[in-house]
Amino acid sequence: MKAKLSILFLVISILATSCSEMIDFSPYVIDFSGENKDVNQTNIKSLLQKQAGSTIRIAFTADTHREFDEFDDFINSVNDLNSTLPIDFVIHAGDIADFGLPKQYLWGNSFLLKLEMPFIVTLGNHDLVGNGGLAYSEMYGEANFSFIYGNIKFVFINTNSREYNFNGKVPDIEWLDQELQDSDEFSNAVVIFHVPPMDADFDSNLEEKFRLGIAKYNNVLFTVHGHLHHHSVYTPYPDGTTYVNVYGIEHKKYNVIEIKNDTFKIETYEF
Repeated sequence: MKAKLSILFLVISILATSCSEMIDFSPYVIDFSGENKDVNQTNIKSLLQKQAGSTIRIAFTADTHREFDEFDDFINSVNDLNSTLPIDFVIHAGDIADFGLPKQYLWGNSFLLKLEMPFIVTLGNHDLVGNGGLAYSEMYGEANFSFIYGNIKFVFINTNSREYNFNGKVPDIEWLDQELQDSDEFSNAVVIFHVPPMDADFDSNLEEKFRLGIAKYNNVLFTVHGHLHHHSVYTPYPDGTTYVNVYGIEHKKYNVIEIKNDTFKIETYEF
């Protein structure tokens, strides 16, 4: 009898060990490593290792959520385009996850890792659901960051006010002002965020300060955002700053913005 019990216990132990390797005990466990950690800084470092040409081309997508087939097609299309029209880097304008789950971050990043050029991911409101903010910081890094490529400063800022209960601190207006102050290190800036300032998910008490901060130093070529899913180029404020809303991936289209001689041109590609 004791022998039978010992064998039964051994079988149960083996099965339990095997199952533990296949089952996620919690969908909120964050366990990123290797190519899934500090992704933005890794890619920025890679980008800055090459010399920017007279023309800078950036491919944009946003709001990929659970559209995995379309995401894969986008990656293939950008790689194909890169063979004839070199793309410096790709910007994902937010919502790489749908419910902020670490597994969704891993799925989304697995597609981006197939790109043949550096890529950078902006924080979106869906990315913040649950403990998604921690997942973003573990995988991609700070929500507010910047870098200079060529003579252009690229400024990424968290504008997902609703996810912070409109606490008056998101977006960080003082940080934005410091980033855009005139400097010999750059001639123009591009500001990238997810939620546009006129949207209900943006803190209405900060809208005026934000748009004035964008226009204050007269050095922002244009701003880019996602969240609304459609594509449009518009100037919503009297200061005349251009706002570019890039395609959500479900449209099977994406935008490429070309910057040259302090001007920019926007093209749309289908996949």
